[in-house]
Amino acid sequence: MRWGSEVIDPFTELSMTLANPDVALPDFLKAVCLAVRKAIPNADRVSLWQFDEGNESITCLALLNTEGFSQPSNLVYQRSDYPDYFDAILEKLSILALDARNHPDTSCFAEGYFEEESVHSMMDYVFDNAFSPFGIICCESTGQCALWGDEEVNELKRIARIVSIFSNIRHLSN
Repeated sequence: MRWGSEVIDPFTELSMTLANPDVALPDFLKAVCLAVRKAIPNADRVSLWQFDEGNESITCLALLNTEGFSQPSNLVYQRSDYPDYFDAILEKLSILALDARNHPDTSCFAEGYFEEESVHSMMDYVFDNAFSPFGIICCESTGQCALWGDEEVNELKRIARIVSIFSNIRHLSN
């Protein structure tokens, strides 16, 4: 994106999009997913998830993959089915699992989900509402393990902070 003759970085572009009160929720969610895909190399699947009030489940709000953008309905994971993942993400606020099928926090998804979607690496970061977990930004590399490190985690953290700010301003967390 350009502002006059200046090229705008993806984080400023995302902030400008999310700050627009006329942006509908699907466009808000799509803008976040696209920003993540731009910032994180090999993020073949990007999804946004929302915790329920007691952090006992997460519901998929949006998914961007090779087939495009969608808002899946009824895609919900329960803490009771994936306690290791829920405990880890709520305690650490982020997970970097380069070998997701064997990582202690994400191996619970190995049979079924990871096999079905060919997921090999996963990087998740929590966004919040008044410092309480509200949702998760999830990046997945399919077909092969990604080589994500501190730089990618920091990029995802920046996006999560932007999402937290604008979710609160737009009252999406209520």
